[in-house]
Amino acid sequence: LLDNFEWGHGYAKRFGLVWVDYATQARIPKDSARAWSRVARERRLG
Repeated sequence: LLDNFEWGHGYAKRFGLVWVDYATQARIPKDSARAWSRVARERRLG
């Protein structure tokens, strides 16, 4: 769910729901995290 290390691309690919600032370890939810939160809360898509 978090941006992480990928063997083929290192830290360049960022596809997690939460953006990670590797220098400070700060975690920032992306728009996709908010969308999935809404899906879970409402128990439906759309």
